[in-house]
Amino acid sequence: MIKGAVFWDDRERHFVQLNNPTEEILRKAVIEKRKGFLETCGPTSALNCLAALGYFVTILTPGGYKPQPEEVLTDFFNDPSNDREFERIRAGIQIANIPENRVPQYYPYAVRTVFEADAEFRWLKNWKEVTALLQAGAAIQLCLKVPGHYVAALAYDIEADELVYNDPWPDRAGLMNKGFNERMGKAEYEANVEGYVIVYPKRRIA
Repeated sequence: MIKGAVFWDDRERHFVQLNNPTEEILRKAVIEKRKGFLETCGPTSALNCLAALGYFVTILTPGGYKPQPEEVLTDFFNDPSNDREFERIRAGIQIANIPENRVPQYYPYAVRTVFEADAEFRWLKNWKEVTALLQAGAAIQLCLKVPGHYVAALAYDIEADELVYNDPWPDRAGLMNKGFNERMGKAEYEANVEGYVIVYPKRRIA
């Protein structure tokens, strides 16, 4: 039996990080032999959590263009007008030197402001607690130690004792299903996941 976010198994709600404007700018910078790309895994995994929970994330401009929602969330993190609030949330970060989308404590404020969504940062490493949250219908943003990358845990397979997660980087080495409904066991979780989570609680679908 698999329990998780209401739309955990919906492939249409799997967002990837390779096709948004920020990544395209950064990819072209690589060609010009400047810094690397693959920067938007955090905002994209947040969108995977929100979409799996049934949040409305479509953004429409007056002219009809639909900006990619993970791009809008990335912009929010890196808009200087938000720096004062981010500094209040977590003091001591050198905002001038690091993309704000890398800082996990900022996510609850960002998703609440952009998508009116609930989220909570927690220091949490315990497998039993994480799997219990998933069984209760939450979605959880995790950060891998290697390669330093955010993913969205959306469900828990009770019989297999495995997390089911969506990876926003479909070309990452070792993935079995292009990032959709990938699996992670307890040993991998304990060895390669940072000791914090961003929890997106179950929501009532109208």
